[in-house]
Amino acid sequence: MAAAGSRGYRTAGWLPAVVLALLPAASQAVTWEYVPSVSAGAGYETNPGGTSNSDQEDDGYVTSGTAYLNITGESGTTRITMRPELQGAIYSGTEDQYRDDSYLNYILPATVSESWQRAFGSLSGGASRISTRDSIIVGTDPNNPPRPGIDTTNRRTEYQERWYLAPSFRYQASPRDIIGISINYDDVTYTEAEFSFRTDYTAGSAELSWDRSLDQQSTISLSANVSSFEATRPGSPVENDTLTYGLSAGYEFALTPAATLGLTAGASRSEVKISGLPFISTPAGPLPCLDPAQNSFVLCTMEGTDDNFLGQVYYRQRAGKTITTEFRLSRSIEPNSDGSQVTLDQASAFLTKDFSPLLSGRLGARYSKQDAVASRGGALSNRFSRDYYSVEASLTRRLNRRWSLRGQYTFTDDEQTRGLTYSVANHRLYLYLQFTGLGSH
Repeated sequence: MAAAGSRGYRTAGWLPAVVLALLPAASQAVTWEYVPSVSAGAGYETNPGGTSNSDQEDDGYVTSGTAYLNITGESGTTRITMRPELQGAIYSGTEDQYRDDSYLNYILPATVSESWQRAFGSLSGGASRISTRDSIIVGTDPNNPPRPGIDTTNRRTEYQERWYLAPSFRYQASPRDIIGISINYDDVTYTEAEFSFRTDYTAGSAELSWDRSLDQQSTISLSANVSSFEATRPGSPVENDTLTYGLSAGYEFALTPAATLGLTAGASRSEVKISGLPFISTPAGPLPCLDPAQNSFVLCTMEGTDDNFLGQVYYRQRAGKTITTEFRLSRSIEPNSDGSQVTLDQASAFLTKDFSPLLSGRLGARYSKQDAVASRGGALSNRFSRDYYSVEASLTRRLNRRWSLRGQYTFTDDEQTRGLTYSVANHRLYLYLQFTGLGSH
């Protein structure tokens, strides 16, 4: 996978330059502000190795650090934001030889936006390299036999390398009507995909929307969208080519100046084409494909369609400036590294509260379920079904204008089905010390 991973990395390298190249006309009069932030922490995890068997769970301690720089530039109607970030962690005390004991990630997002009298446009782009927390076996070297404990001799750290572009434009056609268009493009590669059995993919989507304000409290919306998904696995001739399109309608109502209720509902159709299969499944068992014209066996192609209901219901409330709550139920179509688009069902809730000017807290919970669109999507997919649960609680104490202390507890449970269903649970307890600059020009 070295070649594919390098392709993603080289492509991502020019992305910040492209975004900045769009700025010369406005950059001469831009006022810049820079706000640095650095945090360091230590934590404990009950199952950092992601073991599904509770008898084999191996707990460990984690030292982590994050550094980022918020960059903001403004010039009249132009606004520029960038946030380069580094993340790193070192795991100690674990004996699990199938997991990484360290990682170093980078994230490089940038956005340029422009406002006109009746329109607003933006261009977002970025690149990232994020560890999957997997240490991949790449072969046995007779000159370097495996060592006990964490064996890194024949293992490599796997990273997801991604770059993306996301332009959007909104135009106020009348005092009550806004028309918008948005486009997203993602290119994702995995540095060790041929060993981890993840799939590289490209995903694109476009949406045309219309919002109409009925009165000061309510808004209706209509949208049409289309998305494409192409997935390949290094060393395999199998490819997934999926096209999804759909329509949706929405309604948002302001219950009070601080509380909003929203609803969207729609339908989509996915056309899935899996090519390069060595055989097809039949009631009689797997059979190869025969080309009658050539009178020879060829790789098989399977096609299918899948119709899905999509939508969401949400409630948001901000009581004064101290309490924020949100509840959300949603279903969407998303790309996935297992080789297919998936239907993603989510239920989430969170509460944030400022107990005082110096003390704040957050409580959140989320459940998500994913399944490959169309049963034939599993031809390139390792995980046909996945259920994910998480609960998070945190407290943040501001020590002064620049320093803060945060404690965080997180529980996650990842249930996946690959013929058999297994569960990976983990408890995390972390303490962070963070420094945030006051900003400079």
